[in-house]
Amino acid sequence: MEYYLAVIEEGSITRAAERLHMSQPPLTVRLKALETELGVELLSRHGRGVEPTAAGRVFADRARRLLIDVQGTTDAVRSVGHGVSGTLAVVTGGSVAPSLLASLLGTLRAGAPDVAISVASGTDAAVWDRISHGEADAGLIHLAPRQADAQGRWRALETAVVAREPLVAVFREDHPSAGHERADVVALTADTLIAPAAASAPGLNEQLLAAWQSAGGNPEHVRETDSILTTLALVEAGLGVAILPAAVAAMVWRGLIALPILQHHPAVETVIIWRRDATSPVLRRFLRVALSTPEPDVLSPEHAR
Repeated sequence: MEYYLAVIEEGSITRAAERLHMSQPPLTVRLKALETELGVELLSRHGRGVEPTAAGRVFADRARRLLIDVQGTTDAVRSVGHGVSGTLAVVTGGSVAPSLLASLLGTLRAGAPDVAISVASGTDAAVWDRISHGEADAGLIHLAPRQADAQGRWRALETAVVAREPLVAVFREDHPSAGHERADVVALTADTLIAPAAASAPGLNEQLLAAWQSAGGNPEHVRETDSILTTLALVEAGLGVAILPAAVAAMVWRGLIALPILQHHPAVETVIIWRRDATSPVLRRFLRVALSTPEPDVLSPEHAR
């Protein structure tokens, strides 16, 4: 069909052969074979060249449409196969900083603008559950040190670290520690620790309580909340102080201060979760984005010790 269209567009078998980068005899043979297969003449040959017959004009019209369909099908298949179109469902734990999700999805969008993205949030347990049941493609949660083998809970799932960040202390701007360069957690233990609950973010909750208790904080002086935003609101209300991942510092509003912590504590790890048997090209593209983030072991200057 491509050869035939080239011939009628050029009006000459010789010129069509040059356009197709082939010699004239093989092109003539192919045209004759096409006419023999269809049982009709498609070309009227004369001294000035060739022109389509009535049957040839019908064939040319249908051929153009078929070739457009073939190209469209090819483009669609390649688009899906390369992960530049399709769907992606992401679910995040409530303690994960929105900035991380925004960065990952923004990078994905830049390379695959036709991907339809849906986002949901919930407790860490809900994230695990939705991924394991195939209700979402990928999830983001905070992982505590003792959860390093958490994928054993669901052997069909994979996890990989996408970001590491230190802890920061958050308190009102009129707090006695507000004028310091770094927050001494020991000095904060006279206050109440406000932290996201173990029920919603067990990994993060475990690390925050470990940091609090290692500085001598009383585990009974801990008030749990349902979210990071509620935690910050209670701190602003003067009900206590918070220890949170450094990315949360970007969420701190006027009236609150976030400072790096003086004591050493393990970095908070954010992991991505996906099904081991997942075959989605869009998910594979998203995983490449998530796992190509800057080296997570390097802390930014304001937090480096």
